[in-house]
Amino acid sequence: MNAAAPSLVSNNLSFAARYAVKRLRLALPMFGGGRPAVTYAAYRTASTAIHHAIRGAGLGLSVKAHMLARENMVAEVSQRQGFHDASANLPRSCHVGDWAVRLGIIEPRRPADFVIPVRDPWAVAHSIFVLSAPNFDSRFTSIGAVDAPASFAQAVDLAESIIFGGFPRELMLRWIRDDAAPALGWDPLSRPFDVERGASEYEHGPWRIQILRTDLSDERKSEVLQRFLGRPTLQVVAKNSSASFGPERGVIAEVARAAIARRPDAVRALLDDPVCAHYWSDAQRDRMHARWTTPRAVQG
Repeated sequence: MNAAAPSLVSNNLSFAARYAVKRLRLALPMFGGGRPAVTYAAYRTASTAIHHAIRGAGLGLSVKAHMLARENMVAEVSQRQGFHDASANLPRSCHVGDWAVRLGIIEPRRPADFVIPVRDPWAVAHSIFVLSAPNFDSRFTSIGAVDAPASFAQAVDLAESIIFGGFPRELMLRWIRDDAAPALGWDPLSRPFDVERGASEYEHGPWRIQILRTDLSDERKSEVLQRFLGRPTLQVVAKNSSASFGPERGVIAEVARAAIARRPDAVRALLDDPVCAHYWSDAQRDRMHARWTTPRAVQG
């Protein structure tokens, strides 16, 4: 017997109000045959830029979701769970869009278009670390500077111990396996993916699914989505990058890159995972490996 569907309880008035608005927007077009566009993505995968592009192209019935598998959703919402517990597990979600899509589209199996971006798993891990390093260890200050230990090399030691410890460095790949697959009830690896084009379109039950890699240029992403959604004016413009959180994050970004470069075998192991190998060719993954393991300029 299937586990009971999750039910939503919120003691956060802001969350409850935003959720109600999203569910209302999803419900009203049902009487006129409206088809929602869902940007469904792991964290730190350019999903904000894609969602805004879809909404800006006139698809008002658009929503973004991060976690849709029932086991990854919290039933009682008080605040959003962050990356702070050094857990390799997927963070359990209480994102407004997740609940709206789960209860308004997934469970009733309402027809919808899903756009799923996939990103280099090391780029996802690096971005998460840059934005949340102080949560993992207070020696990385909230403003992004490394205050103790003082030297760059010591900071790299610290970052290495975190990233190759319990840190969710496999989040991109685990998200495909442990959220997207069970939520949509399909095996993404059972269908071929065009690694040269960097995008493929699928039909699955009541849903159309567009998977695209985020290493495509914004122009190419725009072309793929224009064709998939039938919106010739759709334009993807980069948003919410790590750099947008302030130049002070640059120190932690360099520290994290240096830490990752110390473990070429671990970098290779993640890139050779069957999920990663499904979306990138051998040659593409070789270039990704070189990018993450090539030494950068030494910091003083």
